[in-house]
Amino acid sequence: MEKKEFLMRSLMFVPGHNDKLLVSASKSNADILLFDVEDSVLPDSNKEIARKKIREYVTSGIYKNFDLFVRINERISGHLLNDVYQLSLEEITGFLYSKTYTKEDIIFFDKLLETIEYEKGFPIGKFKIIPILETAASIINADEIAKASSRVIAIGFGSEDFISDLEGIRDFDESVSIFSARAWVAMVARANKVIPIDAAYIHVHDLEGLEKHLQKGRLLGYAGMWVLHPKQNELTNKYYSPSKEEVDNAYEMLRIYEMAQKDDKGVAIIEGKFIGPPIVVAAKKTIKKHELIESRRKLIEG
Repeated sequence: MEKKEFLMRSLMFVPGHNDKLLVSASKSNADILLFDVEDSVLPDSNKEIARKKIREYVTSGIYKNFDLFVRINERISGHLLNDVYQLSLEEITGFLYSKTYTKEDIIFFDKLLETIEYEKGFPIGKFKIIPILETAASIINADEIAKASSRVIAIGFGSEDFISDLEGIRDFDESVSIFSARAWVAMVARANKVIPIDAAYIHVHDLEGLEKHLQKGRLLGYAGMWVLHPKQNELTNKYYSPSKEEVDNAYEMLRIYEMAQKDDKGVAIIEGKFIGPPIVVAAKKTIKKHELIESRRKLIEG
């Protein structure tokens, strides 16, 4: 299948059993909608209600400007098969695999998706996987998990479940408790050419704290973040978008480097700054992300 470039700055969770939130999500400025049938859908009796509502809303066409994913229940929950079979729809891009522990979880899920694709007549490989790394085991096994299936297009960090599993203490000011795991997930993602998604910021009304969280995530190399509330989308999109200055600088770097190449110079220097291959690679990535953002803007504006 042709490889698609995904823009994943803001990935917003939408509880699957809540009509009001399902409707409002269609008008949000998130890049990705994540329909949840796991943590936010309790008690368990609400899970079948959530599946039914998600099917109805998704097939209605109101989310045509979004890539859509579903966060399914973990493997040992007893709900996973119903989640995946009922929600493997034409409009769905893929699934978030909760509580990933090892590569075997992803291999198992890959084969399950393949079976469903065969049965429903979808192209093999249609449904993508985003493993959520939210256990100590998943952090240790992150590289193997990222490599476990060609369906894996991103890996995401889940800080609160990770801290609970670690039996640590979550500190929000300095985030020392999650720093090593958080940095490792971003590094593993980049090493495997998949998209790194940062942990959600759970204090949804604290926009100052969110901004600090986003600043750190950007420094660590993340491309986007799990979003818990629509009010978090604007800042999240801002921090995970190159600024106008960054885009202009990227184009200028490429222009000067190309001129140096034409003059048979291996490197270029502008205002005392060395412009070599690593700078050029970074500039091209900045321009590529800017182009993806512009494509999404045009899609939404119609």
